[in-house]
Amino acid sequence: MYIVINELEKDVLREIINISLARAADSFANFSKKAVLLAVPEIKIIEPRVLPDVIDEFEDEYQIIRAEIEGELSGKTFLLFSEEQTEKLAEACLNNTSKIDIQSKEALLITVSQIITRAIVDELHHLLQLQLKALPSEALFDYEQLPISYILEDLPAHQPFVIAIKTQFQKLVNPLELPLIVVLHANSVSKLLHILRQNNLYDFRLLQDKD
Repeated sequence: MYIVINELEKDVLREIINISLARAADSFANFSKKAVLLAVPEIKIIEPRVLPDVIDEFEDEYQIIRAEIEGELSGKTFLLFSEEQTEKLAEACLNNTSKIDIQSKEALLITVSQIITRAIVDELHHLLQLQLKALPSEALFDYEQLPISYILEDLPAHQPFVIAIKTQFQKLVNPLELPLIVVLHANSVSKLLHILRQNNLYDFRLLQDKD
């Protein structure tokens, strides 16, 4: 299935993700010692054929947390944490970081993934009336940091559609940026774009009416 997305449609997708992350930031107040702002400075729509090349741009090794999305759309989210990013996040959200074990850090990363994925699912439901649910997040490889290329083995056999997002955590002592990869099946993307186009996306009425 060949999918064409124009720049205005990319802007709408970016705005939906931005709104989702703004709502997710509120949830972090429940356990973070500091206020957190989430923003999306960059979003890329990646064609499946060039995905391996994009993956190769990530040179660090990461703890990879995966969550699945089910319902009227089907897909997965992958949130990537380097060792340095994990330490910064633990410093912001947990007490006595010098005594935190690996399991506790992984539990924190899973919580972050759940908050972000559920926020995206909730916003898609709120804006587009899609019936979706986010399954529990899990570590793709327990307690290990591996090259991001390992996620290629976990993608659907048919060509996926990928949104790569740099997620900024601001208002921390040291702001950090996490790669977030949203993978949607091609038929899900086709349905999503059909809904956006039906709702007069070109004047952003869809987002304005739901604000």
